[in-house]
This record gives sequence, structure tokens and C-alpha cells, in this order.
Amino acid sequence: MNETNYIVHGAGAIGCVIAGRLASVERKVQLVARGPHLEALQSNGLEVLQDTKGHWDLKAESTPHQLDIDDRTVVLLAMKTDDTFAAIEEHSSLYADLPLVCCQNGISNEEWLAGKGYRTYGCTVMVGAEISRPGIVRHSGGYLLEVGAWPQGSDYVCNSLVNDLLKSEMNARVDERVAEGKWGKLIRNLANAYLALTDLSVQEASSDPVDRSFMADVNEEAADVLDAAKISIRMVGKRTLREQIARLREPGWWPPPGEVTDSTRSYPSTWQDLALERGKVEVDHFNGTIVRLGERHGVPTPLNRVLRDLCLDAAANLTPPGSENADSLRAAAL
Repeated sequence: MNETNYIVHGAGAIGCVIAGRLASVERKVQLVARGPHLEALQSNGLEVLQDTKGHWDLKAESTPHQLDIDDRTVVLLAMKTDDTFAAIEEHSSLYADLPLVCCQNGISNEEWLAGKGYRTYGCTVMVGAEISRPGIVRHSGGYLLEVGAWPQGSDYVCNSLVNDLLKSEMNARVDERVAEGKWGKLIRNLANAYLALTDLSVQEASSDPVDRSFMADVNEEAADVLDAAKISIRMVGKRTLREQIARLREPGWWPPPGEVTDSTRSYPSTWQDLALERGKVEVDHFNGTIVRLGERHGVPTPLNRVLRDLCLDAAANLTPPGSENADSLRAAAL
């Protein structure tokens, strides 16, 4: 059987980690990127820093029209959600019949693509990464990738991608109910705006009972909304969402696992967006999704609303991380 021809459209941090892994098992991988990162990929190739260094010379262009596309092509979408819609519209004739695998957070990408009639697949990504400098990506942790047809089921595209990822030593599996998994990941991303606004790493916020209590309240709003909407979700790990909320509410400081250093401390992409003054964030597709669903079902979501609104304002005004704390956010939500 002919091997898949992968295009990673939106080859930022996460996209490059996946691309590097697929290239490491000699799969054909091509990249769509932009700016200085694209220039570095074209001149120096892709370098991924993870368990060991990996370097690959992959074809990288600013548009998929300059790439090799055939009937074996599978497109992995890894750009920001707000960039997805314009990118697909621009290349609609090229992508009309190709499998499109959404490797972003949230469920907006899949719902929009499926509504437009595209061959849509979801991929729940539990991988941390950042662009250290153009052309060089640090894989900071996580190997889990769950792939399924949207909103449920599977086919040869899912099986082939998962098999290739498993060969590359990623922890991949076919997910027959991928929409439930992606809703679970959306819930995890509700904390992103909080970490960005308060300038906290994942490790710091997870240790402090004040921060955990705030995140528990944010998640409880979401749990109430999902119950009202009768939406089933699946969290990563053994706990349900309600059990996870109870866990966050446990008193006392939690020591971080091992020593946290500058090289191991991790921040969500929303924090990176504010720190790098990118001018926009994805929180409307995380907290905003919960707010809109709450409005539809009559469930109040004041904390999710204030996180969305203040984080959008911070991005638009180029306000760096650290403008808020738990008390100021609670006061703003009253």
C-alpha cells in the first residue's frame, strides 16, 4: 500500500512536533508556515528538541498550492482556530476532497468544517511545545494523540495516521467518539486565560490552593452548562469532570513533581500569545463556547465570561501576562 503524503498546514509548535515524529519514520511530510519561522524552515530545516534532537529537511511553503498533493494526501490542520476558516476558504478547491484532521483545541474547527461538507476528522492533542526560535521547536511534554472521524466513528484515514504515529513512538489511538474527547480537552483549556492573565505557569497554579479554587469554579460553571445541554464529554485520565473539580478543591499546597526549572516550567499557548504580543488569543473558542452555551440554556457563567473578555482585551491592547489575579478576576465577575 502506498504511504500517506502528509501536509501540516499551520506548522507552528504543535504542528512541527507531529511533523518531526512522522518524518522520523520516513513518512512524506510537507509544511505550510509563515514569517521568520517559514524562512528558517526553508533555509535550515526543522529541528525538534525532545528526548533527543531531531533534524529534518522538509519541504515548507507559504501556501499548499506550492506543495505536492495527490490522492494519498492527508492534511493535518494545526494553525490557530481563528486562522482556520480563512485558510480553508482560500484553498477550498484544493482541500475540497482531502481528509482534514483538526489538531487544534476546542471543537469550533470540526463543527465549521463538517457544516461546510469537508471530510472532517478530530484529533485530541495532549502535547506541549513551543517555538524556541524560528525553525527550532521544543517538545516540552505529552505524547497522547487520539484520532477519529467527526463526530464519531473511524476509517482507514484514522487507522493509517495512528499507525504512523505509533511507529514514531507517540502514544496514539483511534477514538470512535472523538467529539467527547475534544470536549474534554476544551474543558482543560478553560484555565488557559487564567494562567495568561495572572502570569502563572501550569506548575505554579496547580500548587496554590487559591488558584486551584478559581479553576474549580470555572470548571463547575462548564459542568453545569454541559449537563444542561446534555453534552457527553470524556476527560483525560480516570476522573470525571465533577471528580476533577472536587480534586481541585482539596485544601493545602501541592508540591510540584520534582524540581521546576526554566526549562521544565510550562505555559499554555494563550500565555505565549500575550507574552509575544501576537494581538489575538483563542479564548473565545474555549471560555466563549461555554458562555454561549450557557446563554442558550439559561446557565450563568460569570467567571468564564470575565476570563474571555479580559483576555481578549489584553491581547488587543498588547497587555503582557500578569495584569490580573484571582481576587481581581472574581471582583470583575460580580
